[in-house]
Amino acid sequence: MKKILFIQSKFDFNQFYDASIFPNNDDIEFGGIKYLNKPPEFFLRYSKIYSSDYCDNLAISIIKKANSIKVDTFLLMDGIYDWAALHVNPKNVDIFFDVNIYTTIYCVDNHSASYLNSIGAITELYKPYRIFGLNLNTEHKNKILSSTKKKILLTTSNTPYFDEIEFNRITSIFKSIIDWCKLNSTELYFRIYNKKILSELNIDDELNLTKGSIETYIKKIDLLITTPSSISATAIMLDKPFIHVIYRDTPISFQAAWQIFTTDMTDKVLKSALSRDKKRMEHQRTIIPQIEIKNLKSEPNFNHESSKNIKYSTFYYLIAIFKSKIKGIYHKIFKHK
Repeated sequence: MKKILFIQSKFDFNQFYDASIFPNNDDIEFGGIKYLNKPPEFFLRYSKIYSSDYCDNLAISIIKKANSIKVDTFLLMDGIYDWAALHVNPKNVDIFFDVNIYTTIYCVDNHSASYLNSIGAITELYKPYRIFGLNLNTEHKNKILSSTKKKILLTTSNTPYFDEIEFNRITSIFKSIIDWCKLNSTELYFRIYNKKILSELNIDDELNLTKGSIETYIKKIDLLITTPSSISATAIMLDKPFIHVIYRDTPISFQAAWQIFTTDMTDKVLKSALSRDKKRMEHQRTIIPQIEIKNLKSEPNFNHESSKNIKYSTFYYLIAIFKSKIKGIYHKIFKHK
C-alpha cells in the first residue's frame, strides 16, 4: 500500500493536523524535503503528497514534480491567506503561487477559500490544530494582573513590516495606543518578538508576554490589538473583540469589526471595542463561520420592541405612501429619459 508523503517535518504536521484529512498517521512519511533532487518518477511510490508552505520554492519544486506525473498534491494553508506576504514581502518576490499544481488547497476560512477558488483552485475547509486548537490550561511565569481595570494585549504577525515606511506607520499607531492606555487607566500588555519594535517602544520585559500559548493570555484580556494575523481567529473563538492595525494598501482576506488606520482613530476605536459594541461583535462572530465560539452569552436587547405591537398614526401612514409614489414619478421623469 502506498504511503502519504508530507514534505515538512512531523512538528509542522502536528501544527496542521486535522483528523478528517489524516485518519491514520501510520500511513504518513515526514520530511519529504530530503527527496528534493529525486526525479519525478520517484514520487509515484506515494499516493498523495502534502505541503504546508506555499512560499517555499523547494517544497513547490517537489509538488511540481509530483503533479507532472499525476500524483495527487495538496496544500494545507498555514493560516488565513496573506496577500501581502506573497506579493509585497521582498523575501518572496521570486515566488510564483500557482494554485493549479495542487489537487486541492485546504483553507481555514471561507474568505481565503473563495479567493483561491476564484483564481482556479479547488478548495476545501479544514481545522488545523495550529488555528483551532486552544490550550487554555497552562499558566506561565508572566501573569496578567487580576485587577478590575480593562486589559489590552498588543501583538503583531510574524513579519509585521517589510520596510522602514511600514515600521514607522506601525510604531506610530502603537505609540498612540500606549499613550491612550496611560490616559485611560487601561492595562496594556504586549506579545512582540521583533527587537526593533521592542526597542522603539521601550517595552518593559515583564509586560511582554512571550512565554507559552497566546490563547491563555487572550482569555484573560478584554481586547486584542494586532496587525492582520491568524491569531485573530483565536480571539473570535474566545469571543474577545479584536482590532486590526492597518498600515499598507493591500487586499485583506477578512475585515475585522474594528480597524485603526491612523493615530487620530485610536480613541474612538478603542472605546468602541472595549465596550463590545453589539453590532460589531455580531459582525466579528460571522467572520469565520466554521469557528465554534467558546462561552458565547446571548445578550438580551431590552430596548427592542416587537414590530407586531407598533402602531403608526394616519399621518405617518400617508407620508409613507406619498414618498413611495413620488420616488417612482421622480425616476420616471429624471432617470429614464
